[in-house]
Amino acid sequence: MDLDHFAGLLSSQLRRPAVPVDQQLATLKRLSFRFSPDLEAHFQSHPESYEDPAYLSLLCRLAQDEPDQALVTVPESPDPDTMYRDLLQGLSALTGGAADLSGGDLAPAVDGKRTLTFTLNGEACRYEAQDLGAWLDMGLLTHLNGLLAEREEKKRFLTVEDIRLPGQLVFFRSAQWAGFFAAATGLDARQA
Repeated sequence: MDLDHFAGLLSSQLRRPAVPVDQQLATLKRLSFRFSPDLEAHFQSHPESYEDPAYLSLLCRLAQDEPDQALVTVPESPDPDTMYRDLLQGLSALTGGAADLSGGDLAPAVDGKRTLTFTLNGEACRYEAQDLGAWLDMGLLTHLNGLLAEREEKKRFLTVEDIRLPGQLVFFRSAQWAGFFAAATGLDARQA
């Protein structure tokens, strides 16, 4: 990404207008998100906390309360030995059983890479992760999407990146849904 493109992206992200909580909830429900009555009441009792940045704050809170609908990745881990295991566990919950991910063991670093071993629906898999110390190599999501495509799974891991997020917002949905999501929210959900 060149500097001009990055500056334009940053500017557009920071200029998105605030959106009333009721409108955000209605939009997200049309996109098949579910909110418990308690969570919805919380959003409506604290609207100023969720109107800006529009949709991001609501979705990040939803990820905390309903991890089967959204996931917020934490790019840096205090425990690098378990960070991929934790990520795979979160991704597995997000898929609702479509992709049973487990494992997440890292081999020692060799030439700047660490082999990650895991299982996908009981099948042994591996990923050559960049050795980034306590930081996740998020190329794993792209690798997982390739494995899902081989298995003819219609859904993929989609990510939203925004300057106001410490990591990425991740969904497990179809490419068609990503288009509807972007049009409705102004947030760009791309296949990882």
